[in-house]
Amino acid sequence: MRCERGQATVEWVGLVLVAALILGGAAALAGPDVDGRSFGGFLAHRIVCATRGGCDDGDTVLAKAYGPRDADLLRRHAPNVVYEPGERQLPVDWKECRQRSCADAPDDRDLDSHRTNAGRRATVYTRVVRRGRRTYLQYWFYYPDSNSTFAGSDKLWKGSVLAQLAGRAVRGSSRYPGFHRDDWEGYHVRIDRRGRVAVRSTSHGHYQWCKHKRCRNRWGPPTGWTRVSSGSHAGHIPLDRRSRPRLPGRDLRERTSTSDGLRLRPLESAGNRRGYRPLEKGIKPPWRKGAYRHPEDDES
Repeated sequence: MRCERGQATVEWVGLVLVAALILGGAAALAGPDVDGRSFGGFLAHRIVCATRGGCDDGDTVLAKAYGPRDADLLRRHAPNVVYEPGERQLPVDWKECRQRSCADAPDDRDLDSHRTNAGRRATVYTRVVRRGRRTYLQYWFYYPDSNSTFAGSDKLWKGSVLAQLAGRAVRGSSRYPGFHRDDWEGYHVRIDRRGRVAVRSTSHGHYQWCKHKRCRNRWGPPTGWTRVSSGSHAGHIPLDRRSRPRLPGRDLRERTSTSDGLRLRPLESAGNRRGYRPLEKGIKPPWRKGAYRHPEDDES
């Protein structure tokens, strides 16, 4: 009987997973404002957690750090993450992983991924700030390294005259200047006294809403998603040129990490900051950035 019950459980889970996929696909086709990828990810994650008897999503820790109300806000507004093709890293816990080898996941456009190849959980750090009658929810992502690939610049550098000259000028250092170890990026949410929500993402030392020039240092309406650029991890809210949302499963066929499966860790807890030492000079963790205390600051 035990074997039969186990088999029945496996079959039931499989049936519900299929149903989740069908419902997610149906949601994607239902209308322009329905996001099938995150809805399907939500269902699949809840089912897996139920069969395991729970998941380490950090929600209990959040409630202890912030109280139930703010913990719920952080979970509710946590971003779904979509990655440009070619980006293999997931955001990770810096205490567990500081090398790319433990942060990489398959670069599969149809994958909703929350674990790296080395088994590390996709992890996002959080902070809650109140200024005046506004509430700011900050989400910070740590990647072991950053490597700008814009216009193939990383490939052009290899073997170039500039690389050779750099190697002569600085002995033993002809490293591509678009690369550095330790990369902190962010997605921030602003909620005003009327409950209106605006968002922005970090990008190359500043913030932006969409990827276009007009969105530089601007807040804008949320779509539920932030998109991570390949290599540099610069972020933006995926929109078309008319500022309409571009959604995975509908407009984008790219790998994702849906929000329900992200492990959230509060930066207010000293244990999530203690012991951090930058791997390179000039790297600032979130708690040393201006926006950490002044959430309207434009320097990321």
